[in-house]
Amino acid sequence: MKKRTPTHRPHDLPYNDPNYNDKPEHGNKPPENPRYPDPRIYGAYASKRPPRYVPHPFEHTCFKPRKDDYKPPKTCDDHHHDDGMCVRKDHRTLTADEQNRFLNAFTQINAINALGPLVDIHSNAIHQMHSNPRFGPWHRIYLLRMEALLMTVDPTVCIPYWKSSEEQAFPSWLIGFTPTVTLTSGPHTVTRNIGAFALLPNAADVAAAMSNGTFNTFAASLEGVHNSGHVWVGGSMMGIPTAPCDPVFWMHHAEIDRIWAEWQTANPGQNPTLAGPAGIMDPWSETEVDTRDITALGYSYL
Repeated sequence: MKKRTPTHRPHDLPYNDPNYNDKPEHGNKPPENPRYPDPRIYGAYASKRPPRYVPHPFEHTCFKPRKDDYKPPKTCDDHHHDDGMCVRKDHRTLTADEQNRFLNAFTQINAINALGPLVDIHSNAIHQMHSNPRFGPWHRIYLLRMEALLMTVDPTVCIPYWKSSEEQAFPSWLIGFTPTVTLTSGPHTVTRNIGAFALLPNAADVAAAMSNGTFNTFAASLEGVHNSGHVWVGGSMMGIPTAPCDPVFWMHHAEIDRIWAEWQTANPGQNPTLAGPAGIMDPWSETEVDTRDITALGYSYL
């Protein structure tokens, strides 16, 4: 019976023994697949027709612990979303555990290249989501998509809000967090230049926006407050294509959305006039009408 040569054996010893008697040529051919050059290591991937790529669904891309090993979040209160309602909190009230869960979820969705494509959507002006009445409704849906993505990693994570007009400071727990996000244009590392090019709107500025009694005047005023917040942070936040790379973008927009929700309660029936295609929050299917009730959308503010 012929003895089989073991396929798994130690490699050659890790030193070079030059042999000048050999001819300066070899019989190797270019690999069929340069990304997977060695079939001994990569198997069928080293062929011209490697196995078809099927990505994992986002909710199955990151490992999850056993039920017995799961650590529930440590909160300062009894507000959670076991009932399916996501409760967005002022970031200053988050526990260290809640902060870490948000940062971990953000890191994981970035590591699996799920964040970059969502950021790229914000760079596409075809969606007409700035400087017109679509601003509020469109970004409300955009926040929900980000929240859904974060929840594929940790279902306890809701986007906190940054009440910048009151705080007048950048969230200290984000200062050292500057991720690199892979965009269509290439990798982008978050930068900031805090306070260099604008003032941060204060509580009086927000109150002035809230005092408007019609949607268009309110929304225009609120978007102005929003714009100054972007410029005050500076760096990545100053550019529409790169702003969502910074986690503070999502917290800033959660605050803008919170202000709008508060104004909606005080001004029932005041909504943007958006008809036809303008009323669809593309690239998603929700309409402007769908964005009017945050409770129906599954979240609230604390």
